[in-house]
Amino acid sequence: MKKILLSLTALLFLSIGNSFAQQVPHYTQYMYNMNILNPAYAGSKGTDVISFGTLYRNQWAGADGAPKTLTANIHAAFNPNNGVGLSFINDNYTAIKQNVITADYSHTLHLGNANLAFGLKAGIHSYNVNNDVYVRDPNDPFFLNGEKGTRLNLGAGLFYYTDKYYLSVSVPNFVGGHGSQNRYNTLDKPNLFVAGGYVFDLSKDFKLKPHFLLFNVINQPIQTDINLNMLYLNTFELGISYRTNDAVSGMANVRLFKSLHVGMAYDVHISDISAYSPVSYEFFLNYDWSLNPKVMLSPRYF
Repeated sequence: MKKILLSLTALLFLSIGNSFAQQVPHYTQYMYNMNILNPAYAGSKGTDVISFGTLYRNQWAGADGAPKTLTANIHAAFNPNNGVGLSFINDNYTAIKQNVITADYSHTLHLGNANLAFGLKAGIHSYNVNNDVYVRDPNDPFFLNGEKGTRLNLGAGLFYYTDKYYLSVSVPNFVGGHGSQNRYNTLDKPNLFVAGGYVFDLSKDFKLKPHFLLFNVINQPIQTDINLNMLYLNTFELGISYRTNDAVSGMANVRLFKSLHVGMAYDVHISDISAYSPVSYEFFLNYDWSLNPKVMLSPRYF
């Protein structure tokens, strides 16, 4: 019975894949997971900080074989102009399991009060397509024999930022899949991310933080996330997000001890997938380790 449910879920994912395939994981709280999407973000918090981050997402919660994603990253600047990082993604959905581990490098030009960083990402992407599902055609080679492999992952990005706003443009995976089965290749095409945000000072205690994310897969429609967050005392934050033709989300996060930042998001789906799974959710935890305790960490809003 479980194999039949997994198979039905797999067919559902493949059928909606024509409009927006699960080619890379969604992130509602992408603004706090930037190093995964853009290597130019590495080291952007300065030479006195080593940043650690992790995020877990349960996409389409409750559906058998639905995507579950875990990311982790660490990054730092080893001088005012150069940063390095390490990123990891574990993504499991239907009969496909993927792991991506990459090293990031960034070089930053300081332009007065602004910064322009260029980043490169390189690493490996391993995948495993197993045959532990029930299929209508038992001779379907995609599921009959399974498939596994490892390939090179290359990416690049630009990150322009000040203390009040940022603009990010990145392609974290230039190299497409090279599996022997063409149907797997469709799940791994280059993706373009364009993101930005601004911080408005409403008063001494309140800040308004709008964000946006444009996401595009080659030969697929553009998907847009629009977020609006309210920050109180640089500590407590609430927000709402809309993803076109997909979900409305609520977000909440808090900064503890200045260095620890934790948060969650809860997505309510408004697309056809809501008949099978009405919600998704995710949690993140970021920690900034100060290398110089005598230096007060400046507030960062993204």
